[in-house]
Amino acid sequence: MAMPARKAAEAPLRRAEKKEATRQQLIAATVEEISAGGLADLTLSKISQRAQVSRGLVNFHFQSKEQLLVETLRHLTVEYREFWHKAIEPHKEPVARMLALIRADFHPKVCNRKKIAVFYAFWGEAKARPTYMEVSAKADGEFANTVVDLCARITGEGGYAIDPAVAAKGLRCMIDGLWLELLLSPQQFDRDVAMGMCVRYLAGIFPRHFAGDELPGRQSSAAANR
Repeated sequence: MAMPARKAAEAPLRRAEKKEATRQQLIAATVEEISAGGLADLTLSKISQRAQVSRGLVNFHFQSKEQLLVETLRHLTVEYREFWHKAIEPHKEPVARMLALIRADFHPKVCNRKKIAVFYAFWGEAKARPTYMEVSAKADGEFANTVVDLCARITGEGGYAIDPAVAAKGLRCMIDGLWLELLLSPQQFDRDVAMGMCVRYLAGIFPRHFAGDELPGRQSSAAANR
């Protein structure tokens, strides 16, 4: 009996959705494995066990471990970029955009220990670093340029005697350091404190635009730090 036309048309869509869901499942398992043991001991067998799928299914979606690693890094890079873009998009004023950017940078969706472990794994291993530069360098540069632009606009508005690029670099270094703190000491990490430190840093540079006790939003959660 022939399949009805509507069901026949929907079948490829369902297959595509199932395929994408499996890919995301494998990427999530890869994030878990990297956060647990780094890159050196990572194998497709460990990923298949973590995802609770067959090794053959892993090979069906990814031809090699290297391809899966690249796709995992690309997924996290795109996720982070889209998240902070969406966060600042509704705001027009530079201060509001900067506060939204800080909120986004410490949101549990992108700033959590397992995802940060993946970025640091690629940063820290010499063999993996060229892959990171190929996949994520452009997105990193876009973020850096956005922070410089916001600092430049605030500097212009307030007539501050400061190099916007230096102010922006200081903020980015602080964020990177706080991400590292979350990776190394998740039980001691507090998102409100981290965001407050960034705002107080900005208040010291741009005192007419930021208040030292101004937190860009509360989102603390012990579970979110894992």
